[in-house]
Amino acid sequence: MMNRYKISNELKEVIRKNPYGTNGLRKLAGFEIKNFYRLNKSINENQLNKLKELLNINPVLEEYIQDYAKNLGKYSETVKTKKLIFGEELAEFCGIMLGDGYFYKRGVRIAFDKRCVGYINYVNNLFEKLTGVMLKLLTIKTTNQAYLYFYGTKFAQELSTFGLITGNKIENNVGIPSWIKENNEYSKMCIRGLIDTDGCVYICKRERRKYIKFTNFNRRLLLEFKELALKLGYHFASANRKNVCLYRKDEVARFINEIKPVRAGQGL
Repeated sequence: MMNRYKISNELKEVIRKNPYGTNGLRKLAGFEIKNFYRLNKSINENQLNKLKELLNINPVLEEYIQDYAKNLGKYSETVKTKKLIFGEELAEFCGIMLGDGYFYKRGVRIAFDKRCVGYINYVNNLFEKLTGVMLKLLTIKTTNQAYLYFYGTKFAQELSTFGLITGNKIENNVGIPSWIKENNEYSKMCIRGLIDTDGCVYICKRERRKYIKFTNFNRRLLLEFKELALKLGYHFASANRKNVCLYRKDEVARFINEIKPVRAGQGL
């Protein structure tokens, strides 16, 4: 998922007074410029990097979190959800949220590749089992991005009592909740959620064998995933600062049979 950033007044002035002129900068950048100092509240990461390069600037901008529910008007208030309880389904949902989810004070949002229709439906069904309600789906026409989201302040408050932290996962150094780490069955389900969002099962063409990889830029989460897997008998090796891999043939086979990754294992 591409990050977005709030447009500051300082950035607006730099764009407005740029040496190329509005039309000149538009042609160089490949996108409309006027809206960034007239209408838009945010700018995506690719556009920002392009402007940094063209204008030789390095602005410090705050991350912008789009609250899609604000655009729903009278539909922004969701129905009451079932009370959350400790269990395997909640553990898996926590793994999904730690992977491709964003947790904020008004609700939750999960990013997907919209081509993964099977997995999108799987996660929506899982959420319905947990809460009694369905997530809402948003697809982006110009990209392969899709989001499932749910707006509910009370739900967000309840979810926070299970160890998830709102805001940026890397900045907040978010880890796996302790109640999951203390139970092997919960651990397996959480690992499934993490692998399905930030991992993959792939075939090494050179060796003609299946390997399993987990990728994350949150150093704490990467290490805790590795430790949790080891507790279950899976020896993931560090490939670099953001990847750990499972290479042992017998453990890969057991992982697939025991953890049963959904998207990563079945191509959903």
